[in-house]
Amino acid sequence: MAVLLLAVTGCGSGGTSAGAGSAGQAHGVGRAGVLKIGTSNNMKPYAYEENGKLTGFEVDLISAAARKLKLEPQIVSLDFSALLPAVSNRQFDVAAAAIGITAPRKKMVDFSDGYLAGYFGVLTKPDSGITSSVASVKGKRIAVLQGSIEDANAGTFLPGADIVRFPDDNSADLALKNNRVAGFFNDFGPNLGIVKKYPDLHLKQPITLPATDFPAGWAVRKGNTELTGELDGALKQLVDDGTWLKLYKKYFPQDPVPTGSQLPPYTPKG
Repeated sequence: MAVLLLAVTGCGSGGTSAGAGSAGQAHGVGRAGVLKIGTSNNMKPYAYEENGKLTGFEVDLISAAARKLKLEPQIVSLDFSALLPAVSNRQFDVAAAAIGITAPRKKMVDFSDGYLAGYFGVLTKPDSGITSSVASVKGKRIAVLQGSIEDANAGTFLPGADIVRFPDDNSADLALKNNRVAGFFNDFGPNLGIVKKYPDLHLKQPITLPATDFPAGWAVRKGNTELTGELDGALKQLVDDGTWLKLYKKYFPQDPVPTGSQLPPYTPKG
């Protein structure tokens, strides 16, 4: 879903993953000892560009996972909707961009265990007429990120809304700013960043919906069970050594802090 679209090409034949036990082998798209990662650069706090450098929860977590596997993370930004096709076409070893695990997506790629779950929110102006009642969105133009969980489930979460799709957060929040839409149905965390971006608009999220049935996972080429398993192992290490929680508190300071059984891994619905 990034504004900046970078051209990437596959760089090898059909190798599998390289992990702690096989870090000298190529993954099939990059050079040996490297984990080639696709992400976004416009999904704060997940993945975004700051001072010319990619950062965010997703970037830091997948980089830490790569290091657990004794691999060098090589990260490239791409439009959100293009990430899964790029993984499937061997342009990347893995995609990390708060990608919710869903049945349709699992037909295209495999996923690691779920590592992030949170809330959805409808971001709107105070005079939009949207209240805490989901019924208040009926007949209103509501922005969503094309290809997102919100896009796929808008009819269920916001019945009666007129859904308008945008390629990235910037174009969606500009549409909200310029009154082209009444609200933006997005992840709760990134919406907080938009609130700070436009303080004069006094934006709010009157509707929040739990997303625990839709955890995010790292997307891997279909059938690459070795890399999927190694990422699951790396995630467990990152939870056990406190890295996951440290990054969560850093990038989601306003969100509830999970403990015990609330920590990853998460299991998607269905």
